[in-house]
Amino acid sequence: MPQTLQLVRGNVLLGTITARSPDSGSPWHNGAFNPSAEFESVRDLFEHELRVLRANTDDDPEQWDEWEAVHAELHDPGLRLEADGKPVFAGDILIHIDGAEAWWRAE
Repeated sequence: MPQTLQLVRGNVLLGTITARSPDSGSPWHNGAFNPSAEFESVRDLFEHELRVLRANTDDDPEQWDEWEAVHAELHDPGLRLEADGKPVFAGDILIHIDGAEAWWRAE
């Protein structure tokens, strides 16, 4: 995996991620997130997605429905990680951003 990734939604660069070495055996990757000015337009969506995910400690189906709706809104115009203008993963990604930290995996 490239060390520097671009988080792109539709045709908009939301920021860059400096990837760290993955934990062996884990499907999750992580890195330091550096937002672009355009990230501000979706910051609330990422924060909402993470709040709903963390709040669902009882595996409540209604909370999963809310999470699915936010996740779909984030992905609707196409959310992807790129390096040198090319997608890093063939399929969709599941990505969370909390301040300057990002973690993701291919779905």
